[in-house]
Amino acid sequence: MWALPAGVVYTVAVPPSASRRGFAVYAWGFCAYLVAVVLFGAWVRITHSGAGCGRHWPTCHGEVVPPSPSTETLIEYTHRLSSGLLGIAGIVLLVWAVRRFGLRHRITRAAGVTLAFIVVEALIGAGLVLRELVADDASSARAIVIALHLANTLILTGACSLTAFWATYDRKAGAEGSAGVPALLFVAILAIVLTAMTGAVTALGDTLFPVSPTEGGGLFGRIRDGLDPTTHFLVRLRIVHPIVAVFAAGLAWQVPDVVGARTDDPVARILGRGVRHATVTEVTLGVANVLLAAPGWLQIVHLLAAQILWLLLVTCAARLRDAPRG
Repeated sequence: MWALPAGVVYTVAVPPSASRRGFAVYAWGFCAYLVAVVLFGAWVRITHSGAGCGRHWPTCHGEVVPPSPSTETLIEYTHRLSSGLLGIAGIVLLVWAVRRFGLRHRITRAAGVTLAFIVVEALIGAGLVLRELVADDASSARAIVIALHLANTLILTGACSLTAFWATYDRKAGAEGSAGVPALLFVAILAIVLTAMTGAVTALGDTLFPVSPTEGGGLFGRIRDGLDPTTHFLVRLRIVHPIVAVFAAGLAWQVPDVVGARTDDPVARILGRGVRHATVTEVTLGVANVLLAAPGWLQIVHLLAAQILWLLLVTCAARLRDAPRG
């Protein structure tokens, strides 16, 4: 009989079965499609196509298939179709999780949260259309809803990433205990959520009140406009997002150091370094957005980088809960 050296604990990662690997591949593919739908939703805003189907939902101009659609109608209608397919794929994800892991497994619970927030996402989108908080609407109600919409999106993509991540890495901590999630990581997660919400409002302002990178005094002119109490509130709020983003970036930069102090787990350390790299990329894109006056294509790239940073942060926290301390 083999004897283990005193004080040494071994953790064994059991190779996943073929069915589990298949589920993990599907879950990651689902997450990728989800992010694509989110980016498409931003393109709907950028192109002012939110009212492309009129004040009708779920139909488009009262029709299942709109006849002779305009460009705006095609964009909005395509986004609705892609969102509908996302819902169907979410049902498949949950049913597969229940059959493979059972009702009480954390993977199933994460899949359930994913589907629930897909429904909430659809209802928020429906509310925006039915209350005509789309296209050129510049009301405070739209700004509030758009910020909440983005927060809901983060919960949705976070739950989806946990579903896929836990299906890929389901190792539990050994007898030495879990590394645990440090307070800084919790604060960083909250800061990123707040950054994303203020970013959504800023992006709305950039869409409704576009500026030229060279006209009107350039960057300093935009700062002056943001401090002018007579300008629209969406213009004045532009300054808030960069301030919050700098604070959040400072927290996210420290993540790999905190992870390294908690555990030697290689997956957690890789994710921690990924958070730092994604933070640098996101800050760089943010600066470019300001200097170039937020062109539509750059807003999409900026949002994509933000989603990648968010997924890395969420999965890093999840891994720390499973990783052994030390």
